[in-house]
Amino acid sequence: MNIYIVEDDLFHLEDIKITLEELGYDMLNSSDDPFEAQEEIETIRPDIVLMDIHLQGRQSGIALAKKIKSLYGIPILFTSSNTDTGIMSEAVDINPIGYLTKPINKNDLKAAMILAQNNIREEEKEELSDIFVKSGNKLVKVVINTILFAHTDSKNYCSIVTSDNKKLSVRYSILGLHKLLGSSIFIQTHRSYIVNWQKIDFFHESDQVIEVQGHHIPLGRTFKEEVYNRLKVI
Repeated sequence: MNIYIVEDDLFHLEDIKITLEELGYDMLNSSDDPFEAQEEIETIRPDIVLMDIHLQGRQSGIALAKKIKSLYGIPILFTSSNTDTGIMSEAVDINPIGYLTKPINKNDLKAAMILAQNNIREEEKEELSDIFVKSGNKLVKVVINTILFAHTDSKNYCSIVTSDNKKLSVRYSILGLHKLLGSSIFIQTHRSYIVNWQKIDFFHESDQVIEVQGHHIPLGRTFKEEVYNRLKVI
């Protein structure tokens, strides 16, 4: 399980890093800046974010956690030196995995990580078979496995393209849509694209382009390793 840490206290950051390493978990990266953290989280898509509530002396950690949950669907584990009931209640409103007080106890962190892993596995088991997309005054049923790919239209909207040439717009970020549709069938190939792995016809290595029923989908450098790892080349 890959973890991203948002923490502005160097002492606590190093303590968490060491504890995670001892527990056998991978830390992808860390930041003490909310804007930088959101950009990196959007790109590398960790399994869980350890979020300090008081970043640079403010409760900006809660605001950042709300964005991460709504845009990317990534679980949040709050960390804080503060046990104020009001702050804890506000943090609980976004339904985090847990709330750990600093200094972090190794056993508490271990329990939280196990809970996070179990939640992720349960979500994967509950992957959808179909969805309904609003189109004009009606809801259109879309069978998940008929979706070829989806791409970003704007910051908060994506287009879903199906095998019968339907193109439907939905109010999701590309990462939020990927989370909804599930990772067993769909894979992100570019910061703006997710593709139904079962529908891929060709992979043009020289151009770094994936072809799906005549559509050409770019393969971004950030996602290249994951795609190659998933290919079964003989």
